[in-house]
This record gives sequence, structure tokens and C-alpha cells, in this order.
Amino acid sequence: MNTGQMLLSVGAVVLLGATVIAVNRSSLQNGTILQQTQIGIYAISLASSTIEEASGMDFDENTVSGAITSTSSLSTTLGAESGETTNPQSTAKFDDFDDFNSLTAKYDSVPGVDKFTTKCKVYYVNDASPDVKVTGPTWFKRMDVTVWGSGVADTGRKKYGIATGDTIKMSYVFSYLNF
Repeated sequence: MNTGQMLLSVGAVVLLGATVIAVNRSSLQNGTILQQTQIGIYAISLASSTIEEASGMDFDENTVSGAITSTSSLSTTLGAESGETTNPQSTAKFDDFDDFNSLTAKYDSVPGVDKFTTKCKVYYVNDASPDVKVTGPTWFKRMDVTVWGSGVADTGRKKYGIATGDTIKMSYVFSYLNF
């Protein structure tokens, strides 16, 4: 083997090594992106399931036992009533939509990857401006559900310059209609 062939062989090995490293780095980045997507989908699922659970309950504590015809009959206090909470806080004893106000729940949803926290806020709104809180009872209640990860998976994301710790926020307006 002469010097020219030796240089070509060394060049080929260097090129092959660079290609293997690039493919490996790309594979790791794709794995991180897939993991981040899985975490985002799970956070959205947690927010959606919380909203679905709450919307399946009665509108207000005062509508649990029967229909009402005046907003003055609605509860002015939003949140779980006495005896409806447990420690750690659970929704098992909730019977109306606003019991979810101030709910904070922790989920270990993707073992070894990320832990999630879900926080709910419920408040009265008007039908004309559902983004604005009002002080007194109306026929409309809005729930804001915020879900965020603990950042366990952030180490891998930071290494590859990928965004960390996304927060998911979903809102839902629940109205009381009596026919």
C-alpha cells in the first residue's frame, strides 16, 4: 500500500466516523423530541380530563338538589364545601363544577421522565365577555386548567437546545340552563 492509498483509507475512516457521529446525534435529538411530544400530549390529556370530569357535575352546590331560577340563589363562594376535600386533595367527593376551584393535583404520569402538576381556577363570567371575571354570581362559570411538568426531562432538552418545561393552559365556560 503506498502513501496515496494510505491517505485515502485514513480519509475514508475519518469520513465514516463523522457520519456515524452525526447519525447518532440526530437519533438522540429525535428521541428527545419524541419524548417532549409524549409529555405534551399527556399534559393536554390531563387538562382535558379534568375539564370533562368537572363539566359532568352540577353547575352549583345549590343546583345539586334541584333547579333554581335566579342568580341570587347561586353560591357566592366558589370551591369545595366542607367535607368534600381530602388530603391529598381528591375529586372523589366533589358534586359541583366550582368544587374544582383551587384544586392542585400531582400526577406521576411518565415514570422516569416527568411529573405533572394540575391547577384549576373557577370564577363567574358574563356571556358577553367570558374572559373577564365578575364579582357576583351569573349563569356562567369559567374554569382555567393549567398543567406543567416538573422539569425532570429538561436535562436532555437543554443539552440539545430544545425548549424546556412547557405549560399547558385550557379554559372552559360552563353555563346553567333551566328549561
